[in-house]
Amino acid sequence: MRRSAILISISAIAVFGSACSSGKAAEGKGQVSSTDPGSAVRAAVGAAEKSTARIDEEIRLTNEGKDFTIAVKGIFDMKADKGRLTASLGQTGGPAERAVPLDEVFSDGTIYFRMPGERNGDTGWRSTPRDKAEVHSLMRAPLNDPEHVLRQVAMAHDVTEVGQEKVNGTSAVHYRGKLDRKALLLRMAQDRRAKLETPLEQLGARLPAFADVWVSKGGQIVRIRLGCHFGEVKFTATVNLTDHGKPVAAPVPPKDAQAVAADSVGGPLTG
Repeated sequence: MRRSAILISISAIAVFGSACSSGKAAEGKGQVSSTDPGSAVRAAVGAAEKSTARIDEEIRLTNEGKDFTIAVKGIFDMKADKGRLTASLGQTGGPAERAVPLDEVFSDGTIYFRMPGERNGDTGWRSTPRDKAEVHSLMRAPLNDPEHVLRQVAMAHDVTEVGQEKVNGTSAVHYRGKLDRKALLLRMAQDRRAKLETPLEQLGARLPAFADVWVSKGGQIVRIRLGCHFGEVKFTATVNLTDHGKPVAAPVPPKDAQAVAADSVGGPLTG
C-alpha cells in the first residue's frame, strides 16, 4: 500500500494540502473562571493521555461547493498505546456503501493498516513505526492517531472559558483557544510543510485556527473540535470521547503484515 496505491481519485482531495488565503476564526465570548482555562485544558489532556476512551471523529473539508468527510471510529488505550480504529472517506451526506474504508491496529509501537476495499485488489496489511508516521494535511493526524489530536489541543494558547454546555447528555465546560503554526504543522511531512509554512507564518496572529474543548465536571474531555478556516476553504475535525476508563483488550497484530517506510504512506485516509 505505497503512496501511489492508496491515493484516491477525488479531485477536491488535493485541497487538503493547499496553500492558504486569509480568513477569521470564530472567537469565544465566555468569561474566564477562577481556574486558568489553559491549565484546565492541559490538565484534562494529561488525564486523557493516561486513560482509555471510545473515539468517534469526523474530519470535514468544504471547498467551492465540494464537501467531504472522513469518519474515524474505534476504542483506544492512550496510556498503553494500543487500540483499533476504522476510517472511511466519502462525500458528506453520501451513501455509506460508497465510502472508502481503512482498518487500523495500534500495538507495541507499530501501526498496522489495510484498505479492505482497495480497487486494485491489494487488501493486505501494512505496518509502519508509530513514531515515524507523518501528517500530510491540515487537521489530520498521522494514520489517524488520536493522541496526536490531544497534543495539538495541549498547544492551544489564549484559552478562554465559553461557558457550561451539554455534550451527548454530559454537562461540560466549553473552552476555546487558538492554534499557531507550530500546532498545525506538528509532524507534517517535509514536502507538505514546505508548501504551508511560509503562508501560515505570514498570517501570524491572524492565523484562523482554533481549538474548542469540552471538559466534564470530572475533568474528562468529552469533545474536541479543531478548525482552520481560510475563506471558503474550511478544515474541521470533531472528536467525541466516551466510555472513559473502560478496559481495552489488547488488539492482535495482523500476521504477515508488510513493513513499509513511514514516508511511503500517503493519501487522505491515512492523514
